[in-house]
Amino acid sequence: MKITEKNFIKHLRRKEEPALEFVVRHYGGRMKTVIHRILYSYPEDAEECLYESILKIWEHIACYDETKSTFANWAAAIAKYTALDRLRKLTKLEPAVDIDQMQMEDTMQMTENALFNEFFMELISCLNEEEKSIFIRIFWEGASVSETAAALGKKKSVLYNRISRGKKKIIANNPGFFRKEE
Repeated sequence: MKITEKNFIKHLRRKEEPALEFVVRHYGGRMKTVIHRILYSYPEDAEECLYESILKIWEHIACYDETKSTFANWAAAIAKYTALDRLRKLTKLEPAVDIDQMQMEDTMQMTENALFNEFFMELISCLNEEEKSIFIRIFWEGASVSETAAALGKKKSVLYNRISRGKKKIIANNPGFFRKEE
């Protein structure tokens, strides 16, 4: 039987190797990207971490729940946490901290934050100014709906409605980004 996007999980749960090959072909790139973002200082360990992540998927496929997450996100999460575990082990083994490395990490973190900020602002650009203000306070600054309602002099129910409508606008203006994987 041919392994497809619709049946590979069933075959993976049966421990059929072609299904694992399908996972590597279709999701390996995403997993590799996640791992390399975390282990960029340890390229020799990144490849080994990818193999370890794939093995974890093979061993723990029974834990995957389609109702909670897409397979792509689940696989990426496994790769992420495997890479973080490996990074913790590797940094424990390092005797001293390289100042240049710390500066590079700080610069990368600032760049990453700036890119995320730019992405967030682009995402909410389709909203009007009041909706943008609500989204920034709640989703960027982390304020609660109650705090935001009090600050803006609005009822919480009004804010929930604006958030719901705003999310719909964002999805409508970015259809490719929010496409569900099957």
